[in-house]
Amino acid sequence: MEQLEAFLEAVLPKVHPPAERARAEALLLRWATAWQGPDRGLEATRSIHGTFLHFNQKLGGIWSQAFGFRLTPRHGLALRGPDPDRARKAHKFRAHKLERAPLDTLFEAWSAHPEAHPAGNAVEFLFEETPDDTWEACLQEALACLKG
Repeated sequence: MEQLEAFLEAVLPKVHPPAERARAEALLLRWATAWQGPDRGLEATRSIHGTFLHFNQKLGGIWSQAFGFRLTPRHGLALRGPDPDRARKAHKFRAHKLERAPLDTLFEAWSAHPEAHPAGNAVEFLFEETPDDTWEACLQEALACLKG
């Protein structure tokens, strides 16, 4: 949960409007708490592209970024996933191929939500546009598709 705390510390002051900060914190805490187990992990990072909280999953013996929350000045807080690079990883690493079927299943499930925005081989959910029941549905779909 140390990674979550680092992400929250960087992100919450930038969530607008300020009244939505408690909702954002509750959402991120719910997702991080549910994403526990020996084959799952969280990783907070920062770059010139934004602040990220990666939800990593071990799939077929290979660690992969399953999806992630990010905060950018342009779009605010958003969820993006599943890993848009899953096709290349499944092909390129022949000795240690990524098992991409669970990520493809998650992509199909998340794409069915009307709030999902296409983002290449991934979809994106913007915090301001997505109601709480959709966030919960997406979490349950992630847990079901990516059993850990």
